Amino acid sequence: MHRRILQMSAAVAVVALGITVGTVAFAASDHESCSTTSSDVTSSNMDGTQANCDAAIGPPNSAKAKASKVGEAQSIGEDGGKADSSASGGKAFAQGENAGSATAEQSGTGMAQATANGGKATAKAMGGASSADASATAGGKGTATSMNGGGSTAEGDSGGKATSTSSGVGSNASSLAENSGNAKAKATGAALATASATASCKANATADADGSKAGAICSQQGSSVSADATKGSKAIGSDTSTPTCTPMNGGIAKVKSPMGNCG
Repeated sequence: MHRRILQMSAAVAVVALGITVGTVAFAASDHESCSTTSSDVTSSNMDGTQANCDAAIGPPNSAKAKASKVGEAQSIGEDGGKADSSASGGKAFAQGENAGSATAEQSGTGMAQATANGGKATAKAMGGASSADASATAGGKGTATSMNGGGSTAEGDSGGKATSTSSGVGSNASSLAENSGNAKAKATGAALATASATASCKANATADADGSKAGAICSQQGSSVSADATKGSKAIGSDTSTPTCTPMNGGIAKVKSPMGNCG
């Protein structure tokens, strides 16, 4: 069963911040930061800006956090893990464990979350209410980037490499890669792109402009699947079923796969 990307709800954030103990500092500036390798540290401001660092289990660890503009940044490093979070106006959460490395960077009013358990996870949410969630396990790599109100998720497990990029309000990119697979998803505008590689194969999905949908799935060793859709078109491809291409509004719907091509 896949370990799904964690969603840091408000309740979880409250609990996580509430259990942190140690050094607490109140400052007059709107920039707070903390850094630790073996303890819990909190730096907060009366306006709500807060940086929280926790590295109390199984050193050596590293937890760094910085926050500004009423942002909330939290980093947890344990069992040899590294975590680095940065929030400006929103929320950022990073957790690295079992020698994993997690980086979460946020600016605007959205949220960035990265969790790494033996892998490397990077989440960036830049501008507006953007949302980025990345996770990685067992040597995998997950990279999620969202801009200008977009949403992205990336999960890299068991040596897999997952990359998701979104830009624009309503855009959504999602990728899953495991067992040394490589999955890339990119969405621009109010478009949807999903890519999944569950074996040592490649899946690449790109969707551009409102209403466009692109999906690429591979599960066979060595196969490659790509799907591209623009201007509201739909393109779905895999290495186990016949592709689907539905062009709309003069746009492109294109699939390349072992099961055939279209568009």
